[in-house]
Amino acid sequence: MRTEPNIYAAVDSRTLHLIILPTEQCNFRCTYCYEAFEVGRMRSDVIEGIQSLLAKRASDLKRLNIEWFGGEPLIAKDVIYSISSVIQEIVRKNTDLVYRGSITTNGYTLDQDTLATLCDYGILSYQISLDGSEEVHDVTRLRADGAGTFRKIWSNLLMAQSTNFPFEMVLRVHYTPETWKKHFRLVDMINETFGSDARYKVFFKPVSKLGGVNDSVIKTFNHLEGGVVREELEGRLRHVGMVYHPSDEDICYASRANSFVIRANGDVGKCTVALYDPRNTVGKINQDGTMKLYKDRLIPWLSGLQTLDSELLECPLKQFPSLITLSSIQ
Repeated sequence: MRTEPNIYAAVDSRTLHLIILPTEQCNFRCTYCYEAFEVGRMRSDVIEGIQSLLAKRASDLKRLNIEWFGGEPLIAKDVIYSISSVIQEIVRKNTDLVYRGSITTNGYTLDQDTLATLCDYGILSYQISLDGSEEVHDVTRLRADGAGTFRKIWSNLLMAQSTNFPFEMVLRVHYTPETWKKHFRLVDMINETFGSDARYKVFFKPVSKLGGVNDSVIKTFNHLEGGVVREELEGRLRHVGMVYHPSDEDICYASRANSFVIRANGDVGKCTVALYDPRNTVGKINQDGTMKLYKDRLIPWLSGLQTLDSELLECPLKQFPSLITLSSIQ
């Protein structure tokens, strides 16, 4: 049953949600990627700015959600550790603060030491993408040098399972009209390997055209068809509890007044997809922890909260019909 959007949670000043890009470089070159990899690792003044922002806001917060994104965040793990050490101290001092740490990673460098350190810092939610079993996955999720990646990722997933760390591991399985029937083998592998481990969930996601240079040759589903295929794939999972659906889908993070993207160069945005559209640069973080926000750019992202338009709450990008993407500037 569809519930009413929780507007209060989206404007609550006691909640802060930051999506942090410690680097915008990546060791992969996935064929459907929309990123340009022009910005490198996060500068020291930006790191200090985030640390100062969190220290200043801590006493006023009840909920702190930090998501690590990229690029591939784990190729700048020292940046994650540096900021997370400050977060850990903040959480220790502010016992009423509820902290949630998560990371979207390709999983290629997620070895046991890295996983242990991340978990120690309270980063307990992981999302790792698979495009199918090895022969399917290695066509689209390639290293920057063109080599396949499935075996290394799968090995790291098995390593994680062998630990007793209290994480949640979401396997994000991408599918297209060309690949979805080939995913039955991957689903069987997931059932056999992770079906009895409650820490592992599966999120089936159709590939979309998000502005990457290969958009013109990517085959996609329409919304209805993609939903039917998702249900077919979900039905093949051994346990209903393995199915993962993102929460709060009715209000996109970019529509929320208390959510911001902090890029490696210090730019503050609202959306991780529209990285190259200047309308998405709504501010700048300063080294002292203050954020200079450009109200004329910020207000349109919050229009769903003002009008309660459900479409804008679900995706504020819908008001920008001529979105500037990587493919449009190549």
